[in-house]
Amino acid sequence: MVVIGVTFLAYLLSYLSPTDPATRYFTDHGVVPSAEELAAKRHELGLDRPFLDQYLSWMSAVFTGDLGESYRSGRSVSGSLMACLPYTLALTGTSMLVTLIIALPLGLLCAVRKDGIVDNIVRAISYLFCSLPTFLVAFALLYLMSVRLHWFPVRSTPDLAGIVMPTLAMALPLSAWYVRQVRTIALEQLSAPYVEGLRSRGISERSILFRHVLKNSLLPILALVAISIGSLLGGTAIVESIFNWPGVGNLSVAAIGARDYPVVQGYALLMALVYLLVNFLVDVAYRIIDPRIGKEG
Repeated sequence: MVVIGVTFLAYLLSYLSPTDPATRYFTDHGVVPSAEELAAKRHELGLDRPFLDQYLSWMSAVFTGDLGESYRSGRSVSGSLMACLPYTLALTGTSMLVTLIIALPLGLLCAVRKDGIVDNIVRAISYLFCSLPTFLVAFALLYLMSVRLHWFPVRSTPDLAGIVMPTLAMALPLSAWYVRQVRTIALEQLSAPYVEGLRSRGISERSILFRHVLKNSLLPILALVAISIGSLLGGTAIVESIFNWPGVGNLSVAAIGARDYPVVQGYALLMALVYLLVNFLVDVAYRIIDPRIGKEG
């Protein structure tokens, strides 16, 4: 039902768009069409049919694995999306990894040093980055690392060097939010009765922190990861466009600009399926970490 709802909404918004794809096709080719040529193009693209007829035809084709063809390039939509998907997944994965590498130790350190100098400094910096939109961080990284320091080219290349700045642009604001969340989760665990029991038995603070507090914090952190991956997948569109990273987000932004609706609809379907898959994998991870979850109910 989620997938149907997402695809229906995407199709409806495309249908209600004030710019006609047939008109945009002629505009991109520098042609002023006659009424007959415009009507013929609309008929060729199937745009002269009722909305529900178009949507149901598209959905029936989706079940056979056919997402249609791009208005702009004439290529298969599914082929274009599958060619770009690995780049988006790589960017999402590296962003999530860098976020956890930054946030977990800093969040735990802030919890252990609550209201100390380090805690106050880290929280102040996290508040700053939480208030910055991703695109602003991206432009700041471009200016600093490309224009001033010349460490990376302005236009990213589809390799390990090219993924660095897009990853940082997405990971830095998310890390700031994660530090605060991990700190809160760790403080709740540190104030739990079992921690006092462990201390009374002479267990070292390091062991309590990493073997017990961190382990018991994994479930709420996994919930954060599930939410974050969805936002990262959606947020890659702007970052990919800024850095020209060849992912599905960049493809979808170009498709929206060109009114290439088959690509936009295929993108919406793909992201919905990936998001559902991620949530399924997180549910599986829940049961692996805490087998009691699978036995409840």
